Amino acid sequence: MWKTNELGDSNLNISVQQMSLLPVDGYICLDIRSETAYQHGHIPGAVCWDGNDESLKRFTEDKKLIVYCTYGEKSIVTTEKLIQKGFEAYSLSGGYRKWLLHHVEELNAEEVRRYDRQIILPQVGSEGQKKLKNSSVLIVGAGGLGSPAALYLAGAGVGTIGIIDADTVSISNLQRQIIHNMETEYVNKAESAKLFLQKLNDRIEIRAYPHALTADNAEEIISKYDFIIDAVDNFETKFLINDVCVLLQKAFCHAGILRFEGQVMTYVPGNNPCYRCVFEEIPESGSIPNCSQAGIIGAVAGIIGSIQALETVKYLLGAGELLTGKIFVLDGLSMRTRIVRFSSKN
Repeated sequence: MWKTNELGDSNLNISVQQMSLLPVDGYICLDIRSETAYQHGHIPGAVCWDGNDESLKRFTEDKKLIVYCTYGEKSIVTTEKLIQKGFEAYSLSGGYRKWLLHHVEELNAEEVRRYDRQIILPQVGSEGQKKLKNSSVLIVGAGGLGSPAALYLAGAGVGTIGIIDADTVSISNLQRQIIHNMETEYVNKAESAKLFLQKLNDRIEIRAYPHALTADNAEEIISKYDFIIDAVDNFETKFLINDVCVLLQKAFCHAGILRFEGQVMTYVPGNNPCYRCVFEEIPESGSIPNCSQAGIIGAVAGIIGSIQALETVKYLLGAGELLTGKIFVLDGLSMRTRIVRFSSKN
């Protein structure tokens, strides 16, 4: 026979509010998510439980067991089994996500709801989301690459995003520069992007620089940010971004697109090649066509710009493997991808 729950909750649930009223030495939380998820964030004092009956022996009968998963669905089944074994057990209603909503410091309730789908990822968690909130990213260029990069970084909750671009929006941009629209035609691109991003996420700071990045201002501007995105379409500025980032020891992500093709590489200060290490010198003017001369499929810009956003998020979180020492190459016509590896030049 099932042991009657002391709290009298017929559906075996206990709310976060009810749990907070219990004496801390009167219950044990059992985290039934994966070990990886547990390591990336859990209720303080919770035990990562793999379901092994032998390990239940360490739980004294005078303590309540509060079981939780991510959303509070799987924990119901586990709770029922524990009650059948004679334990006084409860399933935490809403799971770890609900607990986060009430306990994450530096993130308010609206932010936890907004970023819910990434906070529950073991590589992010509450600590990762706070890292993103406290980070700053500069996007140089609000065009085909900068548009998707800015949108996804704003959506992810990067706390401060700077956008620099001297150009104005034209109707021919809208085929690929999805952050702009017909209402912002003739508006400076950095200002136009800021307008869109503020509507997407009013919880972050957007800084617009309605002018070009030059040798005179690059150091001052870049020094204010944690990570830089090279989203420009001219080689002079690409080499400028590289040289200043190397000088200031700033990580950055380069990308280039043309026709149906694209490439991405990331530089992190340390023993990995920078953009100049790979490409060495600025090509002669006119030797390599740009998008206005050779054309570009908008979706390719979307894919490559999104990869830049992903590289940025991974760097800020310290998660996964970055494209350092290598270039990701996409052939959109065949949908073939390849990784070209490079060694650092001393």
